[in-house]
Amino acid sequence: MSYELASHIYEPVNTLLEVPTGIRQARKELIGKARGRVLELGVGTGLNLPLYPEDTEVIGVDLSESMLERAKKKESRARVKLLKADAHSLPFPDNSFDTAVSTFFLCVARKKERVLGEIRRVLKPDGLLLAMECSPPKNPIFRAFLSGLSALTSRLTGTDFRADVGNLLRGNGFELLEERNLVNGAVKILVAKPSSKP
Repeated sequence: MSYELASHIYEPVNTLLEVPTGIRQARKELIGKARGRVLELGVGTGLNLPLYPEDTEVIGVDLSESMLERAKKKESRARVKLLKADAHSLPFPDNSFDTAVSTFFLCVARKKERVLGEIRRVLKPDGLLLAMECSPPKNPIFRAFLSGLSALTSRLTGTDFRADVGNLLRGNGFELLEERNLVNGAVKILVAKPSSKP
C-alpha cells in the first residue's frame, strides 16, 4: 500500500482501533510528556499535533507528501514545522532536540537500528524518546495470529508486530525509563533516554 493511499484511510482506521482499546488515551498521555524542541518521526497525517503542550516547538518529518499535506491542516498549541525527510538520514545537527517522538513509526521503519542511531545522534544527552509501538504480545495464540498477520502487513505497510522495540532500544544505545503494555502486549509505551554507556 502506498503512503498516498494510506493517508486517506489512516485516521478513520486509527480511530476505530484506538478509542476502544485505550490507545488514544495513552497517546494523549505520552505526547503530553514532550518538552522543549521536539522531533516527531513519521508525523503522518499529524494525529499527535493537537496533543502537544503549548510550550513546545515540534519539527515533524515524513517521507509522504500526501501525509504532510494532511498534517498541515491540523491545529496545534505548539509551534509546528513540517518537513519531507528520511529518518534514516536526518537533516539536523547532533544534540539538537530535547524530545523525540515515534508513534507506530519504529515498528514500520525498514532499517530500525539505523533510525535509532539517528535519533540518538540528534537527541541531547538528557533528551527523551517517547514511543508507542507494535510489539509481540505475551499470549501465545494472539502472538501467533499477529505473527502471521505481520507476514502480510510487513509487505504492504511495513507494520511488523514481531519487532520488540524495547529490546531494540536497549541494544542500540538507549536506557528504558518506562515500558508499559497495552492491548495484551500488542502495543508498548516506551520512554527512553540516550545511554551514558558507550
